[in-house]
Amino acid sequence: MSQDKQETREEEVARVRSYLASQAMRRTVGQLVEALREAHHQFLAATAAVPDAAFRTAPREGEWSAADVLAHVRAIAAIDERSICGVLERGEQPANVDDALEQASPNATREQMLADIEGFRERLIAVVLHADSQAHLDILWGHNEFGNMNWREWLLFARVHTLDHARQMQVIAAVLASTSPL
Repeated sequence: MSQDKQETREEEVARVRSYLASQAMRRTVGQLVEALREAHHQFLAATAAVPDAAFRTAPREGEWSAADVLAHVRAIAAIDERSICGVLERGEQPANVDDALEQASPNATREQMLADIEGFRERLIAVVLHADSQAHLDILWGHNEFGNMNWREWLLFARVHTLDHARQMQVIAAVLASTSPL
């Protein structure tokens, strides 16, 4: 893509959807898990760069705070774990996913949300690594923007989603660092 033209949201969704469809079946389950783990590590590093004092501060009016991003990633990680494990363990049809902002509860701590995400990811990975890699690929469920996906595509989407929010955390940390008094 040329440097002059900004990708539209529709173009971005089409590009990501094409990536998910082609790579989810081309990669082994182990490779998909490793990609998710690497994305998770990047998200943790980006989250750690946000100072505790600014954790609930939005970088600009109308934007998400780091706490809101973390709450959202926690909510989606819970959905990933519940949905993919339900498909693989019981052949259940998951509900469609409306990927939307999750406001952080005022009582939710960074440590607890991170621990929750870690638990969801580890359970998901354990189930996925012990499942038949070709099982239940006929079970599809939808994402409000990216459409219907099978469990392998959802697993790869978890990587994309996590990386997207790692970049968001990096921007939050940079903006907050540039606006904080010396």
